[in-house]
Amino acid sequence: MAKVLYLTPRFPHPLDKGDKLRAFHQIRVLSEHHDVCLCALSHEPVSRENLAALEPYCCRIEIVPLSRAWSWFRTAVAGLLNEPFQVGYFSSPKAGKRVHELVGEFEPDHVIAQLIRTARYVRDLPVTRTLDYMDAFSRGLRQREEMSSAPVRLMLGRERRAVRNYERAVFDEFDHHTIISERDRQVIDHDKRDSIRLVPNGVDLVAFAPRSEPAKADLLFVGNMSYSPNVTAATILAREILPRVQETRPGCRLLIAGTTPTRAVLRLRSASVTVTGWIDDIAGCYARSRVFVAPMMAATGIQNKLLQAMASGLPCVTTSLANQALGAGPDEVILAQTPREFADAVEHLLSDPEAARELGRKGRELVLRSFQWRQATHPLLEIVDSSDGSRRSNGRKGIT
Repeated sequence: MAKVLYLTPRFPHPLDKGDKLRAFHQIRVLSEHHDVCLCALSHEPVSRENLAALEPYCCRIEIVPLSRAWSWFRTAVAGLLNEPFQVGYFSSPKAGKRVHELVGEFEPDHVIAQLIRTARYVRDLPVTRTLDYMDAFSRGLRQREEMSSAPVRLMLGRERRAVRNYERAVFDEFDHHTIISERDRQVIDHDKRDSIRLVPNGVDLVAFAPRSEPAKADLLFVGNMSYSPNVTAATILAREILPRVQETRPGCRLLIAGTTPTRAVLRLRSASVTVTGWIDDIAGCYARSRVFVAPMMAATGIQNKLLQAMASGLPCVTTSLANQALGAGPDEVILAQTPREFADAVEHLLSDPEAARELGRKGRELVLRSFQWRQATHPLLEIVDSSDGSRRSNGRKGIT
């Protein structure tokens, strides 16, 4: 049994963002085999409820506070130093000092740094280190750059180049590296990128399971609704796909569920479109909808929203881009690209309940085969198990 320090750029609960979801479930699985200390950077206080969600899986939880004023100052400095803005935003000498103190106190056998945002905190530690790239951020920035207006495109282009260089530069400072998919691995600009271990995401098959409930929405889209690709997808769905479906189904209803909706998303509300914001029972949204529609025009990694919908037995329509990391076949998900293609696929599923049920059943079977968290996290467990100097920790659980 090894002692593992898991460093995250924000506290991994509530599960409203992909990095939080990944960290939470990886920590849960790791804790079945090793002693895990969670060290989470945070710009805001962590509630008792959120702490309680991680306590069963951690022998120690350390919250390292970050100042938003300092973070914005450091972001500006990053621009002068040609560093990624996102790396600058999460940089703090005080936080770095506390992380190093924690390493001295906990004496881990292995440190896992989530995202390039945390890489600088552990780069010089005399301990086995793993960097979880998660996604190839430079690829996602390229997709967003191509879809943006000229001023935004210039800013995103600058960030993309800085991130790409940083992804390459930090590679040699770590002993091991992980990433979600082969597609993302091939984007990392390093001659040893093939050594990066693939550690996909999974899905909570207990929380997201088929439930027999009356449908309240015909179409569903779920996600962090302040994330630009999700905002774009929701806008396309509400403004271009839904009206085409309503040509033959005037009463068709769309539900957009997810945390922190932007003003652009809130403006999509209408008699036919409901925008919920944060919702405690997101699994219930899947259970009470008929078709999940994800017109993602920019996507990296594995789309958790698709895994959750498929695990819930909901028939899904998405783009080939979003399906690249998922690898679903035509009997497991329907692929579309244009609003007309999406509308036709939705109309087919709404008019043929048996076809919809079969697509949902096949989609869930795919998730059961390939995207359970224990199975997905196994390569990371192998990396930790290979660490030298593993030793058992008998410390009591607590929070500092």
